[in-house]
Amino acid sequence: MFVSNHLEYVVSQLSQEIALAIHPSHPQCKLLPYILSNLTRMEDHPSCLVEGAYKWCSLICENYQNLADGPNLLFLSLEIGFRHLHPEGSWVMDPLTHTEHHHKLAGIIFESGDNKAIADLLLAWTLGYNPSSSDWPLNACAGHITLLLKLQPFSSRFRQVIIYSIEAIGYGGFKEVGVVAFVALLNNLCVCAKDMRSEERWIGLILGVIQSSEVTQHLSHHYWCLLVELVILWSQWLEPHPTYDPQVMTSLKDAQEWDKLECWMGVVWIVWPPDGDEAMEKDLECWMVLLFHQQPDAIQRLQQWMEQWGKKSKLSVPESFRRICEEAQLKTTQQGTL
Repeated sequence: MFVSNHLEYVVSQLSQEIALAIHPSHPQCKLLPYILSNLTRMEDHPSCLVEGAYKWCSLICENYQNLADGPNLLFLSLEIGFRHLHPEGSWVMDPLTHTEHHHKLAGIIFESGDNKAIADLLLAWTLGYNPSSSDWPLNACAGHITLLLKLQPFSSRFRQVIIYSIEAIGYGGFKEVGVVAFVALLNNLCVCAKDMRSEERWIGLILGVIQSSEVTQHLSHHYWCLLVELVILWSQWLEPHPTYDPQVMTSLKDAQEWDKLECWMGVVWIVWPPDGDEAMEKDLECWMVLLFHQQPDAIQRLQQWMEQWGKKSKLSVPESFRRICEEAQLKTTQQGTL
């Protein structure tokens, strides 16, 4: 314990000296590349280095125009502070202190195309992320993140930190910069439940994409199945409750995306059950007849999903669903014999 505390103290003092040297007029400024390069070789990384290295980044950005080796100093600082951290464990760490100068990091690091440095930066900006904070640097990164597809293949670390960043920003941030490139990135990432920190946030994100008429058809079938899986688990705790958009079914029918329509019918019944709305029940019945005519085995999968949801939520499967399934299956059978 004494050795650990002593190392923490020594590194903390060194970190403060490095911060003072990050100025063109400081006599030790020219030695910074060598000092930081040596620090990247440390086997043990005291926790004070995370905050310290992030502070260096702010100072480097502040003096960027007057530093001869600014980009290299930033890459080294990010490596020292964050390369040793694993995305899966970083969410429990305290958030960093952000300054106005940290916002300059996005342009410099993303434009470098350096996968490892970008992963370090995104990891720094997802530490203790607070979605209600409007000045969090990550909020301005949606446009940069949608362009990361050109840097594939992704390492497992890079992929995971991209997923956490997307989850933190949410659909609204990507909607503002264009969802076509965003959906292409999502399709490449093929996110699963085990990749997520917050499954509830992903429900809202996927629903946002699906209910955007611009890209409804382009989201891969994987995410429609994933959405069913997630709403079975979390439908009772969705806040705020999502808005139902009946146009999704029309778009899927026009594109003849029957597998996706099947998933969407399951989502509709779980998230937006008619609850006595006769007009909605009648509308759903028409869609289910159409679906079952195209894919007769969809009836079994829908029934399985609803039973799973009933057991998880401890709620009864709506009688209207059972009735519509039986009647729709009968109508489908009758149409098949004509």
